[in-house]
Amino acid sequence: MRTEPVTMNDFADAVRNDLQKNLEGIFPGITVSVQQVDKIQGGSYLGLRIDREDGLASPVLNLEQPFEDMKTVRPYERVVSDITRQAEAVLRDMPQITLKDVNEYDRLKEGLIMQVIPVKGNEERLADMPHRQMEDMAVVYRVMMNAPHHSGEMSFLVTNSIMQGYGITPEQLYEDASFNMSQNIQYSIRPLFNVLADMNPVFADEPMPEPDNTLFVCTNEMGVYGAGAVAHPEFMEEACKKMQGNFFVLPSSIHEVLLLKDDGHTDYHALQDMVTAINATEVQPKDRLTDNVYHVDAVERVFETAKHFNERQMEKDMGKCSVLKDLAAGRQKAQERAPRQRSAPERGGAVL
Repeated sequence: MRTEPVTMNDFADAVRNDLQKNLEGIFPGITVSVQQVDKIQGGSYLGLRIDREDGLASPVLNLEQPFEDMKTVRPYERVVSDITRQAEAVLRDMPQITLKDVNEYDRLKEGLIMQVIPVKGNEERLADMPHRQMEDMAVVYRVMMNAPHHSGEMSFLVTNSIMQGYGITPEQLYEDASFNMSQNIQYSIRPLFNVLADMNPVFADEPMPEPDNTLFVCTNEMGVYGAGAVAHPEFMEEACKKMQGNFFVLPSSIHEVLLLKDDGHTDYHALQDMVTAINATEVQPKDRLTDNVYHVDAVERVFETAKHFNERQMEKDMGKCSVLKDLAAGRQKAQERAPRQRSAPERGGAVL
């Protein structure tokens, strides 16, 4: 009886050998190798890279979950069988993109989008990528392969070396991504009520309650990396019209954000506590954006953290109080300096 591998490295080597044998008869010239994949959001993993001799793009299968499955619920042979089926499906369905294509920026930029990620925890990766800072988030650039209809698994982040290889600048990346997000991979701002109704067809024949148009969902048509819409140059203008005034931005994940109307009475601390709790319990680390809540000032067109907005408002209020005090003090001084009018003496009555 075969001894199951104990460590992740032993598991990866064993699966590599078995997957190589299983795929050779179906895809001649296949080469399977172990690869460490470094990703943003702390999502790095050990995987299997599958190369084909015809030069097609190479998929990488994550081995983290299969290794856990082998230790808890499935024997090694079953795990290898599952990985083999997954590899076959990926190789058959993946876009037919040659190595020449990745050097043709004019074609690939049709899948170019902006993605927002937290700065904290991604400092080393950001040093190797063109990016813009947006409060405590960074705007990076991702190429979606076979966009806009693909789920997003086939994609790559633009690094400094890739950008230099294309002979383009960060400014051009921003302009091309902005144009593409307006034309090919469009984003939307829709009431949460409508989004949930679309996700639950069973509601189609049910009488629906009145929609609550204070909460909106912003994402793209693919449903992946859609939070990057907040970095689009037209986002603020469009969102201010939809929300009809000031609003909060709640980072649901890197894939979407929620927009909440600012009624002037909402305590941003409560919103931030809610986002923090949801991130800790409901959102996978690789999909988390930040625990911060943001605010858009519709009058001044400012995107900032809700904390900074609150501080600005307090400064304005203090400034108004100071001005009123100065005006009151000035008026009082003016009154004190003004010459007093002397009353005319009363005339006494005549004595007859």
